[in-house]
Amino acid sequence: MEAVSDSQRRQAHVLAGAFVEALDLRDPVALQRDWAMPPALAGEICDMVDSYFTPRQRLSLAPLAQAFLPGKGGRPSVDVYATDAGSLGMECQLLADGQPGEAILHLEMSGHEGAWRLTYKYIGS
Repeated sequence: MEAVSDSQRRQAHVLAGAFVEALDLRDPVALQRDWAMPPALAGEICDMVDSYFTPRQRLSLAPLAQAFLPGKGGRPSVDVYATDAGSLGMECQLLADGQPGEAILHLEMSGHEGAWRLTYKYIGS
């Protein structure tokens, strides 16, 4: 496995940030339209978000300047890593109103520089 470059980390942060903005809307139709998700999956994601956060809490990622710095327990808020399959895995701590929450968003990026595709995996804690 190759090391993840700074450029790949920045691209991953941009894509994940756009996905989290869609999650913040808690709108399954927007997830279907903008992220090509089946209706059942989009609804499930919104239910998961609602199980962790109140509807008024604004969801976001850590800003790029802090996203990849080690936090509590030595883990960064956004962790991007190479997988055996050649894609990039991501674990993103979701922030609620700018404060770290317990929910971790798991994503995968596949493709290559400039043509990455983001895939939702799951939300866990």
